Amino acid sequence: MCGIAGVMFNGTGEVGVLLTSMLRGLQHRGLDSAGVAFFNTEGRGEDEYVIRVFTKDVVGVISKVSTAIAEAGGDIRNISIKTMNGYGFDRYIIKAKEGDVRRIVDKINGTDYSKVLSAGRRMDIIKDATTVDELDSNFELGKFSGSHAIGHVRFSTESNVDLLHAHPFQSFDHLDVALVHNGQITNYWKSREKLERRGFKFQTNNDSELIVHYIVERLNGGERLSDALEASVADLDGPFSYIVATGTEIGMVRDKLGLRPMVLLEGGNIRAVASEESALRILGKEGTVRNVKPGEAVVWSAR
Repeated sequence: MCGIAGVMFNGTGEVGVLLTSMLRGLQHRGLDSAGVAFFNTEGRGEDEYVIRVFTKDVVGVISKVSTAIAEAGGDIRNISIKTMNGYGFDRYIIKAKEGDVRRIVDKINGTDYSKVLSAGRRMDIIKDATTVDELDSNFELGKFSGSHAIGHVRFSTESNVDLLHAHPFQSFDHLDVALVHNGQITNYWKSREKLERRGFKFQTNNDSELIVHYIVERLNGGERLSDALEASVADLDGPFSYIVATGTEIGMVRDKLGLRPMVLLEGGNIRAVASEESALRILGKEGTVRNVKPGEAVVWSAR
């Protein structure tokens, strides 16, 4: 019964304010965690990336992470340190070759003190095992501007309730892709085994992480996002709806039986999608609201 939402501006706008309001309208669908992924189509400077790192608050951990980044070929340009409840939620801006980013992520994760939550040139993920209001208060979500964003509130039915199992999920095998999901993938283990044999590394047992790796494999193979979404309807079993965002697009899909809800708003200056119409009411009456059809895939491109 998780809640998912996405919004795309014609240009740029206050994505933090708007998405946070939408998620508040979905808070009743889950209190276990909340998370957002913000995107800016312009991205950062050449070879410049934002990395969010979750760390244990122990002496020397910043030095260990900094050393890991340098050893993998990264050059740190800025560090923002934030500590809450004995853990760090640290933000690094680094300069690196795109091919080195995956190696940097693996090096940081290999310190045993830290886990990378997000890495991208156009994307920034913020999530925690908390409510929307607490996430907003702790990270000042309303200050973020950009072209589009997706978000999630979680009601766990299977996997752990903690930060690493919170949404959005990303795959470090293709940067600037994030996903939020409502439902279950019933052929999870069979599908996961196939992806692991092809080299994908899973950080959790959450079936939502499976979907983002599935999409990324197809994008890496040269498929369009719309093709990947349509293929998932045939290949993934179970009741689901999900939203996936890239640096320039938002895509959404429902399972072939339409067992999980999804409504969207189109035709105005802002396009939006959510689990319930309640999350779209704050956008006013501009545009047309409709249900996404069972098995339907929709993709919006940034303008």
